[in-house]
Amino acid sequence: MPKKLLYIFLLINLSIYSQKQASIFKGKTIDSTSSVKDVHVINLNTKAGTFSLENGKFQIKAKVNDTLQLSSIGYQTKKLIVKAHHFIEKENLIVVKEAIYNLDEIVYKRTNLTGTLTVDVKQTPKKNYKEEAVDNLLEGIKNLDLKEIANMKVGLGEAHLIKAAEVKLPNTYAGVGSSFTIGGSNKKKKTQIDFLEEEDEIVKKIYNLLGEDYFKNDLKIKKEQHIIFIKSCLGKNIVTLYKKNNVLKLIEIFNKERVNFTKQ
Repeated sequence: MPKKLLYIFLLINLSIYSQKQASIFKGKTIDSTSSVKDVHVINLNTKAGTFSLENGKFQIKAKVNDTLQLSSIGYQTKKLIVKAHHFIEKENLIVVKEAIYNLDEIVYKRTNLTGTLTVDVKQTPKKNYKEEAVDNLLEGIKNLDLKEIANMKVGLGEAHLIKAAEVKLPNTYAGVGSSFTIGGSNKKKKTQIDFLEEEDEIVKKIYNLLGEDYFKNDLKIKKEQHIIFIKSCLGKNIVTLYKKNNVLKLIEIFNKERVNFTKQ
């Protein structure tokens, strides 16, 4: 009995202390078989974030009644409200469930085909007059003589359809004692393409990092606009922030830009 009273006394004191001051929440993410690594853990009250290690363990600062959000690719997003007893445990086991994706239903329609060519041809539905007209047109085009088409005269009503010949300037102009090259380099274009591809890849990584629930529930943005919203913030230096793993600054920018985005 004295041990129980001591435990309750400690729990009450810890609850009062934890509500006023942040403590270290120690946890371990597991599924039905083993520990789960790379789970993104974020304190929705303080916006502080971290990841679970190879053994599923993580540590994050939190207070009583703070909400922790855990998300990872292939797993359902989970929210946990911090209680006083969590700080007494050496390690809080948090079970994350695998996400289940339902495939669209495929409907197979029954036919009256028998597998015999002579019988099935008679049972095949006839084409309507529009389908027959298209088939006849395609057949007529196949039988046209290309040489005759090339030698046909162009009428006044069709003259505007003729594409003017393109005038190409030489790449290099040689003057008196000097020369210069006209046109830009392919290397510069390739660099721009690589930059755009890298931006798209980082946008996807940021989305996977913060999770669908963050944009849907916290920012109140429709699912089909999540990627569009992230791309609208590219001018706010989010690519560099992601590379520096500055998650808190990313969240700060998204929270600020959400106001203008949702007004549109």
